[in-house]
Amino acid sequence: SPTDLGTDYLIQDGVEVLKLDSSVDSLPQNSFDFKKVYALGGSSHLLLGKSGNITSHVLLKFVFLVPDSIVTEIKSQTINVIDSYIELTKGYSFGDDNGSFDYNVFKINESWTSSSFTSDSFATLAVDNVDLSSNRTSANDTTYSFHLSTTLANTWLQNYADTSIGENYGILLSPTDNTQKVIGFTAFNTSGIDDPRLRIVIQKPGAYTDTLIGYISSDVSAVIGSVPDVGTENLAIQSSLASQVQLNFDLTVIPKDVAINSAKLTLTVDTLQSKFGSSYTNTLSVFLIADSTTDSLNQNYVYTLNRSGNTYTGEITNIIRAINNNVDNQGLLVKSTLEFWGLEIFAIKGSNASNIADRPKLEIIYSKGGKR
Repeated sequence: SPTDLGTDYLIQDGVEVLKLDSSVDSLPQNSFDFKKVYALGGSSHLLLGKSGNITSHVLLKFVFLVPDSIVTEIKSQTINVIDSYIELTKGYSFGDDNGSFDYNVFKINESWTSSSFTSDSFATLAVDNVDLSSNRTSANDTTYSFHLSTTLANTWLQNYADTSIGENYGILLSPTDNTQKVIGFTAFNTSGIDDPRLRIVIQKPGAYTDTLIGYISSDVSAVIGSVPDVGTENLAIQSSLASQVQLNFDLTVIPKDVAINSAKLTLTVDTLQSKFGSSYTNTLSVFLIADSTTDSLNQNYVYTLNRSGNTYTGEITNIIRAINNNVDNQGLLVKSTLEFWGLEIFAIKGSNASNIADRPKLEIIYSKGGKR
């Protein structure tokens, strides 16, 4: 990007340096937001609660490592389950921090996997409509816990000892209607630090009392909701839901025989409509769409837009170079950089914003000509 003085020197050599600015020049654009459903099994948080446009549920399943001697006694039914409880570690929150929070726990009656279960799967999930929890933690704290039906815990142990007996499809945690915020709990992780734990207290009458540990084997959040309403001039990007934005610029006005020196994309944020959780990464990611009919992305072109004041800005030079070199222009996809972290809502001005300066802005500097 030469200075005015540098441009004068280039012109003397027959090189013409030009700037294309979508906020000034004729560069047609359009944009829209839409919801893309993902399985959230790889997320670092389990999101439970209600806030604004979303309701989030959590599915949990546990496995056991039990000594053979106790397995034998489970099979012979010579031990009793006298208590069972689950502990969850809070790592994130979204919504009204002082709002109410409560939930119920239900038995799941069908197989599921964290790698494929989505919000679309939730509608047909088979569960018992009986709350199996008691003494639930609902106030702000680091560790949340609830006691679980000893009958269900005993069924899980029986199934562990003999898979032909009973079943273990896990449990569903669902927020109650009066809930006004979302809590993010630490999900399964390879280190095993702060992940969900089940503790089952067993007793062999007249012999001993012991506590067995259930380790999380599968967990996933199901975030149910529609694209948030952030105003008629705005577009919504929301993590985990997930709401994304497609942005299209007509780049046919750029001559083919030019060199793209630089290209910068700027998005204006509506600070009043944007909402953020207790921790988040304040950046957006831009991708070149490979196929708009399937929302597939060209992974060779990924850029980051950083926040400064009321804008997100970043260089997307190679995307524009690729399009100018005959890579199909099916638009740009903009989404949260940490899309599966929390529930952040980034409200950005769309292509129909009444103030042209607030619309998505693409600045391209290119050069043509030169001595041969």
